[in-house]
Amino acid sequence: MLKFTFLAFFAFYAASSSFAVKLRYTDCGSSADVHSITLEPCSQDPCVIHQQQNYTAHISFTPKANHDKAYNFATGIIFGSPQPFAVSPKDACGNGVHCPLQAGLIQTYTASVLSPITDPKRVAAKWEVKDENDQDIICFVFPVVIVWNKF
Repeated sequence: MLKFTFLAFFAFYAASSSFAVKLRYTDCGSSADVHSITLEPCSQDPCVIHQQQNYTAHISFTPKANHDKAYNFATGIIFGSPQPFAVSPKDACGNGVHCPLQAGLIQTYTASVLSPITDPKRVAAKWEVKDENDQDIICFVFPVVIVWNKF
């Protein structure tokens, strides 16, 4: 009976916990070395995301050059058409990133994205961190599946 209770508790805890998965991604022009990217809550790759839910990315990278500023951009590429997603905060400085960015200094930062309201579909999500000259410091694309809200 004790074993059953433990397993039931573990199953409940696992189901209710926030999961993060290391994403498989395609680099689309990063000038920095990207070490790892996780997205939470996400328990599988590709990540299944629910409309109007916040998702948090944790990105570890090393800039190859100095940058005074850094800004977040997220885009969903749906049937070849880019659609911007709301990112918070827009300024990538802070949340673990120390600006000005110094070449060779490992940075890990956190930013959140609100999943858009859209019909369920598979989407190529594009994440960019651009500098003060609108040049990509980080750029990667990864697949997500957008589904209806869970109620």
